[in-house]
Amino acid sequence: MTSRFLTGFVLIALGCSGTFTLAQSTTVPDSKPKKTAPKTEPISEVRISEQAQKLGFDVKKLESIDRKFSQLVKEEKIVGCSAIILRQDEDVYFGKWGYQNRRQEIPVDRKTIFRIYSMTKPVVSVSAMQLVEAGKLDLDAPVSQYLPEFADLRVLEKKDGKSVEVPPRKKMTTRDLLRHTSGLSYGFFGNTEVDQRYRRAGVLMTDQNLKSTIDKLAKIPLLHHPATQFHYSASTDVLGRVIEVVSGQTLAQYMESNIFKPLEMTDTCFTVPSEKQDRFAQLYKPGNKSKLTPANPMQSFRFVDQNNEFFSGGGGLCSTVDDYCKFCQMLLNKGELSGKTVIQEETVRQMFTNQLVKIDRPPGRQFQFGLGFRISPQGDYGWGGAAGTRFWVNPEKQTAIIFMIQIMPYGNRKYGDIVRDTAYSALR
Repeated sequence: MTSRFLTGFVLIALGCSGTFTLAQSTTVPDSKPKKTAPKTEPISEVRISEQAQKLGFDVKKLESIDRKFSQLVKEEKIVGCSAIILRQDEDVYFGKWGYQNRRQEIPVDRKTIFRIYSMTKPVVSVSAMQLVEAGKLDLDAPVSQYLPEFADLRVLEKKDGKSVEVPPRKKMTTRDLLRHTSGLSYGFFGNTEVDQRYRRAGVLMTDQNLKSTIDKLAKIPLLHHPATQFHYSASTDVLGRVIEVVSGQTLAQYMESNIFKPLEMTDTCFTVPSEKQDRFAQLYKPGNKSKLTPANPMQSFRFVDQNNEFFSGGGGLCSTVDDYCKFCQMLLNKGELSGKTVIQEETVRQMFTNQLVKIDRPPGRQFQFGLGFRISPQGDYGWGGAAGTRFWVNPEKQTAIIFMIQIMPYGNRKYGDIVRDTAYSALR
């Protein structure tokens, strides 16, 4: 959600392994490029585990997910999407509908690579917490301890009808970055004077690397005093730069070594390699009469530019449903997967604990946010991406759901909620 070059979004339901029984599968069309839109009926494949009922699910209710998404594809409200429901290490449900590229009639596959945008943030947050565990990063130390460029940050206030810059009442900390109480903004969600200055500076949109992002932000005042308000912002991009400074590696290098390799997330990356670009999903946008049309290829430029060095901690990753499943399974397992410990159990607990006590937050008393994750009233921990991708991890239910899709702007569509709500209603 950080750059005009960043594209689509995939909705997915989490799942890494398990045995499925085929509930429905239609013929996969020829994947060779074609000049016209597909004439076949929308393709779908759904697999429900033989263990679903034993694990507490009403199979009939799970089957209703396929009917809903098959109809949405048929009505061309969706081009393609995928979902997985995981419970207790078992892939209870896997479904895929439609195409990763409608014109070429390439169906969505488990290996389809999606732009996950802000679903990058939880992965970067886990990376930061690894450094906290290692004693290299202090949650409550001033960010300026790691980024001297931020030593003289000011806050923009209105006094007597005039804008004045004043010293912050409290220094911005690493914890503020993780919980979005830093005072930073994004530049494209509002039209405050601070947001206008972000846009004029091209923050995130024209940055060549994370260092250039910091250089720009150091010259722009904060929107509010740190640790006083929740405001969704470029905080995780700044956190990415902190990781670079502390680790001595680029964010891409650090995450490859400490997250992707241990979890065997082989298709998760900031730049899709040329040999994998045939698996990279097309990004779609709403067109006339709400029909979806291909988005401008320039929105995806950074995702395919082999010379890209801007590793957006807030929205730069691409991934597959199975790769992100491994990340979520690790969280369900309290920091461990396949015998490898990524973070400690206590760290996971801390990240899943509301950090907004005594902090002004968006309307609605139920809104809670941990260290990198939103906490829902249903006990879910998760987040979503600009193109519609969503995930939810629920330790109490031992369930994770991932939904992948590529529509931007995504608007108020709630396709991922169909999977989550149906899964929970099916769980006895």
